[in-house]
Amino acid sequence: MNVTFDFAGKNFAVIGATSGIGRQVALELVGGGANVLVVGRNLERLDALKKINPQKIFNAALDVTTATADDWAKIFDEFKNIFGKIDGGVYSAGIVGQTPLNSFDKNLAHKIFDTSFWGAVDFMQIAARKKFSNGGASFVLMSSIAADYGGKSLFAYAAAKAAVKGVVVPLAKEIIRNRHRINSVAPALIQTEMATSHAETASDEIAPRHLLGVGKPADVSGLILFLLSDRANLITGQNFLVDGGYLIGSVI
Repeated sequence: MNVTFDFAGKNFAVIGATSGIGRQVALELVGGGANVLVVGRNLERLDALKKINPQKIFNAALDVTTATADDWAKIFDEFKNIFGKIDGGVYSAGIVGQTPLNSFDKNLAHKIFDTSFWGAVDFMQIAARKKFSNGGASFVLMSSIAADYGGKSLFAYAAAKAAVKGVVVPLAKEIIRNRHRINSVAPALIQTEMATSHAETASDEIAPRHLLGVGKPADVSGLILFLLSDRANLITGQNFLVDGGYLIGSVI
């Protein structure tokens, strides 16, 4: 059984759209008829993404760790001038790296946190404004099961994803004034460039704990699209696990 969503006439922003889950979500939104603002650091990859559907995809290069409020506002202004206000957005930007307590790189630790958490906050501060979003917009932030079950030497990544999970409830209470919704999605190991390039998360020890197997971006994007859709109108302030059976597999 295939589940599809009709997003014709809708506009969305996907931050961290050049690879992994963000790219998958952007492509599925476009496939559902939406116009999509895709944001990332790699302009070459953004251009390649835009070529898939130039009429529906608007790309903008941005480094979320250094972008100012004016930088964020500029890209949303440019998108709005062409397609109109957004109906929601997904923040999928993130990096991972080992930060062992006795020898961690503080710059790396801050970059991990800035990318996953503060970048998400900066995004929401601009994207949820009436100037840029229609009433009843839906937003999804990417957390991780690491928020509750962080791996050894991954404290910065775990803390960043826990912060993402933790910010959803207070933000939901603020943006409800415009009938906006916000939720977070927390995957386990997913076959993305970020995960497979990191030895700890892709290890032979961890992968077998996923009783349903290690997931692909398409195994997560369906839930995200549901949360963006009108079928999730009564859902806000929640965190959703997509773990492939990892949690129960870890205690067998």
